[in-house]
Amino acid sequence: MADAPIVVVGGGIGGLAAALALAQGGHAVHVLEQAASFGEIGAGIQLGPNVFRMFERLGLTDAIMASAVLPDALVMMDAVTGSEITRVPLDADFLARFTHPTR
Repeated sequence: MADAPIVVVGGGIGGLAAALALAQGGHAVHVLEQAASFGEIGAGIQLGPNVFRMFERLGLTDAIMASAVLPDALVMMDAVTGSEITRVPLDADFLARFTHPTR
């Protein structure tokens, strides 16, 4: 039973990251996903800069950066009026705090 594959249910970002980490650890892994194919479903994924520590560990940083969009600022908007409430610049000083790759 020790050589039995590990089954990961769900091919979303969490399931695929878990499967990759397990496979890199030498385990046989099967991913079960109900969708017929992997692809965009019309929603973007916003991840904080500290997630790059895990991308580095999994060897994904270069692939992620090839298609990532890095905003200049985090902007909070009022849902009713659409007016800007606050803005946090994502400058070099901010990014350096999280070991985020440079632009």
